[in-house]
Amino acid sequence: MVALVDVEASLALFAEGIAGRYYHIKPSSQFASRRVTVDDGDAALTTDTLLLPETIASDNAAFYRVLALEQLAQREFGTLAFTFDGAQERIPTLATPPPSATALRMSDFEVFYQSVSHPGVLQRCFFSCERARLDAQLSYHYPGIRGYQRAYHQHLLATLDWHDEPASALEVANTLHAYVLGAQPGDSDTSVRLLEIVDRVANTMADVYDTAQAALDCYELCTPYLVDGITELSAPELDELDDPTHWLQREARLEDWQEDLKAMDAAMLQVQMLQGDEAAAKNVEGMADGEIRPDDVDLKTMQNERDIAARRLDMERSAVQDALGKAQLEARSYRYDEWDHTQQRYLPKWCRLFEEKLEASEDQNVDALLQVIEAHRADVQHQLENIKPLGFQRVYRVADGDELDFNAVIQARQDIRAGQTPDERVYSRRERVHRDVCAAFLVDLSASTDDVIEPSEQPGTPVEPAEEVNLRDPFGAPDPEEPLVPEEPGRRIIDVQRESMLVMSAALEQLGDSYGIYGFSGYGRDCVEFYVAKEAEQPFHRNTLRAIAEMKPMRSTRMGPAIRHCTTKLLKSGHALKVLIILSDGFPQDADYGPERGEHEYGVQDTAKALSEAHDKGVETFCVTVDRSGHDYLKRMCPDERYLVIDEVEDLPEALSKVYQALTG
Repeated sequence: MVALVDVEASLALFAEGIAGRYYHIKPSSQFASRRVTVDDGDAALTTDTLLLPETIASDNAAFYRVLALEQLAQREFGTLAFTFDGAQERIPTLATPPPSATALRMSDFEVFYQSVSHPGVLQRCFFSCERARLDAQLSYHYPGIRGYQRAYHQHLLATLDWHDEPASALEVANTLHAYVLGAQPGDSDTSVRLLEIVDRVANTMADVYDTAQAALDCYELCTPYLVDGITELSAPELDELDDPTHWLQREARLEDWQEDLKAMDAAMLQVQMLQGDEAAAKNVEGMADGEIRPDDVDLKTMQNERDIAARRLDMERSAVQDALGKAQLEARSYRYDEWDHTQQRYLPKWCRLFEEKLEASEDQNVDALLQVIEAHRADVQHQLENIKPLGFQRVYRVADGDELDFNAVIQARQDIRAGQTPDERVYSRRERVHRDVCAAFLVDLSASTDDVIEPSEQPGTPVEPAEEVNLRDPFGAPDPEEPLVPEEPGRRIIDVQRESMLVMSAALEQLGDSYGIYGFSGYGRDCVEFYVAKEAEQPFHRNTLRAIAEMKPMRSTRMGPAIRHCTTKLLKSGHALKVLIILSDGFPQDADYGPERGEHEYGVQDTAKALSEAHDKGVETFCVTVDRSGHDYLKRMCPDERYLVIDEVEDLPEALSKVYQALTG
């Protein structure tokens, strides 16, 4: 038996190489939607994800590549380009579906299925015929897959119940599918006709409309076994089920609607320009006040049609997103182990982490953030100036060293031959002249960072009690209340965290160290979110400033996967000293971070294990928290010298610089 989790990483690379873009690989069982059903053992394609069976009852891991190719082929070879109007042009005998079937909320595939009395039967026939067409295309364009394809088809045939002489609609559909998979045909008339249908679409010249015609021909073979209004109660497989392909086709249709909307905008602009020219040329003095020209009416009609089209586009886009989920086209997903301290073992590839960039908003006002940098830069820079270089660099042409500088020796010999006085600096030595540091700042973006910072209690003069007012004294009436001035919103934890990252960025740019800034949040083990504000190798520029400003409070705090992912990034940097500083406002917690919700020890132990793993791999770690009760759990997560609890959140920038100096100085 092969498990998807064991081949997921290589399969993602394979799919990216075929499709030219990244696809997340997930088990079908993890797909959750109110509108779409995907069985655990089935494969499906969504906007950004390949859904595959969690396990395959075979030792051949190549079966997963066959499944992935079959799903990607829908985009590559035109399955999603199907339109009902196109089908009617190619198939004149295609019946017009009832008015209810042409509603906006149906894909063109569904409209096509509704053109017959039993849509579920036609859907099943179309699926098998389209598989035959796509398999032929794959075999032609990717000949290396042929052997694996045949083996996988034989694997499927072993579990398929089919008959040479079908006696029901279900048996006809299964026999068709068996012939698509390469089964030996029978001698019955139905078998011969089914084989002819398969041969007609199983060639590289066929398109999706040839599949539609073949599906209709197959449906005709099923009609003797169908009763109007009843789709064979003993065959639930033929019932109509919603399918991700329908929604992918509706998503592809959005592109056409978007183009239509642009065409409407262009037409309206052209009409407006023409009307402006005509108004300047005509004498309009004779027109009565409020009179409307026919051209104005046309423009208003066009505007109404444009508004209707825009609303239709928005509604359809919302429906597609609701069915297929929010697309994470720019994100990449990774799997990480998790430490279960209750069983004292790792849960292999237990968590899925999505990495994506923080998109910098162009209209983000960064002037206030620049003022913060200037306010703290001097103090932080002064502390970091005391840091000594860590890296070694070979210095050439010195008078004393541990190796000869052969270039200098050759030059000296040439000078002697030429009768000139040679340079005696013919050695080289290693000197500690530059820093070789890569730091990663990992910022907690949990919902609690939205909390307002409580001002510290400061001693002051006691407040005198207010003078008691005699309400019966007409001359002692209190002054009318002054209008209340709304208080400015208090500073939040996330505000100080962002400012700290900006101040450290400005200081480290002057120091010359390589550094990355990341945030993390998420909800559940299958949705750990990792946000990139700045990668270590990227230079700091204004977009980096805006990306840091985009850090916002989000959801939960699953620290383990985020720390492991950050450690992986640091190890790939190749620097001599690697530093990971975690900035948080509380203990690690998540919806399923432990056997029971609200149980914190599991998350603490997994985070401690992740920090220990990083240390064993040569990464210096340090945890900084603004949670005043942080000692309770940090002492179980880190050694005493590896964490800091800050009582005053406003002291965070200076505290971070001290921590950085201690780790790298």
